[in-house]
Amino acid sequence: MKVIVTGGASGIGKEVGNYLMSNSYEVISVDLEEEHGATKLDVVNEEAWNDLFQKFGPIQGLVNCAGIRTRSTILETSMATFERHLKVNVTGTWLGIKSFFKNHEAGTEGSIVNISSVNALIAVPGQAHYVASKGAVSALTKAAAIEGAPMGIRVNAIGPGAIRTPMTEERLSDPDQVSWLEGRVPLGRVGEANEIASVAKFLLSSESSYITGATVFADGGWTSNGV
Repeated sequence: MKVIVTGGASGIGKEVGNYLMSNSYEVISVDLEEEHGATKLDVVNEEAWNDLFQKFGPIQGLVNCAGIRTRSTILETSMATFERHLKVNVTGTWLGIKSFFKNHEAGTEGSIVNISSVNALIAVPGQAHYVASKGAVSALTKAAAIEGAPMGIRVNAIGPGAIRTPMTEERLSDPDQVSWLEGRVPLGRVGEANEIASVAKFLLSSESSYITGATVFADGGWTSNGV
C-alpha cells in the first residue's frame, strides 16, 4: 500500500511514516521543508498537491498530519493567526482529501486518515483558534466520508490527547502542566506518538473496512472523563 503522510518531518507525522514503513507500507513523507527524508509540499497549495499525486501515484492511502498550534486568548489572537490555523489545519486537510478523490483509481479502495484532536470535543482556554480548526477537521471527516464511500474511499480521523511531540514539548516540560493533564486522563499519563501511529495503520488497513466517518479518540480516556 502506497501512502502519503503530510507533516512527515517531525512529531506524529514522522512517527506515522516510520511506523508504516516498518510494517511494509510504501510511504511518501511530505513536509513544508525537505528534511528528514521528506519531499517538499505546502499543504495549502492545490497545484503542488496535484503534482505530488501525478509524480507518485497511484496512491492508496493518505494521512493528513500537517498542522500548527499556538496559544493565545481570543483577545490576544490576531486575525492573521486565526486564519493561518484554519488555512493549515483545515484547508490543508481539505486539499489533501480533494486531491486524493480527484486522483483515485476507479474500482480500487482507498483510505484517508486525518489528524483531529481531543480539542474537537474539549475546549481549553487560550486555544480557541486551534479548537475551532480541529472541530472543523472532525466535521470535514464526516462529510468527506459520505462523498468518498461511493468511490470506495473511507475517511476517518484520529483525535489525539496529550502526546509527546515537538509541538507539545514546551508544555510538557512544565511539571504543573503535566500534573494537570494526568489528572484529567483516566489512564493517568501522557501518550506517545507511536500510540497514534498504530491507530493510523489500523484505519488505513482492511482491518477497519467497515469504519468510515469516525474520529477515534486516542486520548487515554480524556474525552470519556468530559473535563
